[in-house]
Amino acid sequence: MDGGYVRLDGFLAPPEIAGVRRAVDAVLARPEVAGCERDHNRLAPLRWDDAVVTMVLAEPGRRAAIAAATGAQDLRWISGYVSTKDTGTDALAWHRDWWCWDHPVSLRRAPAQVAVLVYLSATNERAGALRVIPGSHRTSTATGEVTLAAQPGDAVALDYRLLHGTHPNEGARRDALLLTFTPAWSRLPADVRAHLIQHLALPRPDERVPRAGWEHELLPRFDGPCADLALSREAPAQFAI
Repeated sequence: MDGGYVRLDGFLAPPEIAGVRRAVDAVLARPEVAGCERDHNRLAPLRWDDAVVTMVLAEPGRRAAIAAATGAQDLRWISGYVSTKDTGTDALAWHRDWWCWDHPVSLRRAPAQVAVLVYLSATNERAGALRVIPGSHRTSTATGEVTLAAQPGDAVALDYRLLHGTHPNEGARRDALLLTFTPAWSRLPADVRAHLIQHLALPRPDERVPRAGWEHELLPRFDGPCADLALSREAPAQFAI
């Protein structure tokens, strides 16, 4: 991920897209969850046992594609959302998703956390396409915007530190899945793992988790005590990795 992102065109096969869309519609029919509000973008949280998560991650080839794109050595799933950009919404402002900039792990070359966006709608500069600043995950002085138009079923993997946003949406509602992973779970500092293992998308201690399948391969495990880290979402004004 030298540029901070990798395209995964054709991540979902065409026959699969309709079923994933139906599962997404079921998620969007739920009551909205407080805390997921964003300007010009709606998020609906997913949990590990949601049907749409299994539909995407149960296929070994897709897990392998994510691992290859992110250089993963111990890939683990952390969370998921349905990301919706409604008709007539303005551009999503430039931002970075990384939440722990004051931690030394932020300055490692390899990403601590990545997002995989799986598009269920066609996107372009007038229909909510993703835009990125290549290299901005490793330096504060990166320039040059790139638009990543997509067709239904295409995906993009992003380093959480990458500066990105979207174009406005003048077309139909744009739906995508936003799945987050750690490419090297066992190599993350213990305090980062102690924080991430508490995510509400992950199994609670009282939930029964399958002993095989994608869940066994991708759900993280942590034996230490849980602990919160202070959130630090603003990147340093000047940095280079």
